[in-house]
Amino acid sequence: MFFAFLVGTAGSGKSHLTAALEKWLVAADLSVTVVNLDPGVEDPPYTSDVDIREYVDYGEIMKKLGLGPNGALVASLDLALGHIEQIREEVLETGRDYVLVDCPGQMELFAYRNSGPLMVSGLRGTDNALSLYLVDSNIARTPAGYLSSLLLGVSINIRFGLAQLNVLSKPDILMERERESILTWSSDPYTLQEALEASSEGLVREYSRSILIMLEELGGATEVIPVSAKHMTGIDTLYAFMQRVFAGGEDYLTYE
Repeated sequence: MFFAFLVGTAGSGKSHLTAALEKWLVAADLSVTVVNLDPGVEDPPYTSDVDIREYVDYGEIMKKLGLGPNGALVASLDLALGHIEQIREEVLETGRDYVLVDCPGQMELFAYRNSGPLMVSGLRGTDNALSLYLVDSNIARTPAGYLSSLLLGVSINIRFGLAQLNVLSKPDILMERERESILTWSSDPYTLQEALEASSEGLVREYSRSILIMLEELGGATEVIPVSAKHMTGIDTLYAFMQRVFAGGEDYLTYE
């Protein structure tokens, strides 16, 4: 089995990309298992084969413990971790080629608490796995926004310790010139540096310069793959990169 964990900030389009990927893979005659790891989601755009909501009741936890949305999510994930072997067994029983794991929308609550990385490692076991980190086009419109999104991606990558691909989500909401600028920054870090120099000053400029140097040294950390879940474009390119990781053993953006 090949596991793909979809992670990103709230509203970045994880669930819709999960649905689009499933549709594309099935159309290519590949078998897919979809896992929902968000206990607070109400109506995902896909039918999950394995669902964390069958193991924890987010609403009941919120009510019983008197917690707010974030506190209830944390408590739900902590409780669900006790069922991770059962969840993995349920996934294995499907016997399918690919496993798409839609991670919680509140990424910081999932990635930066121990339960998140433990859940990822417990779910994938010893199977091949990667993370698809969604760079939200709304944030990536500006050089500073793009750079900060990439830096967050590196942070997430360190937490999960998986090979990672950066996906520019919802590129269809961008104007053509915005999209072209982002793709240029992605392929040529020097143009990103020039854009940062022109649009920032003072400490922001100094921080941006240092961050970009770090990302360049890591290799490939500034690259993104534009994928539109709405129009089903770019998924073939994304799949090709995924296969290079799964079948070729490429360790994209893995910092352990």
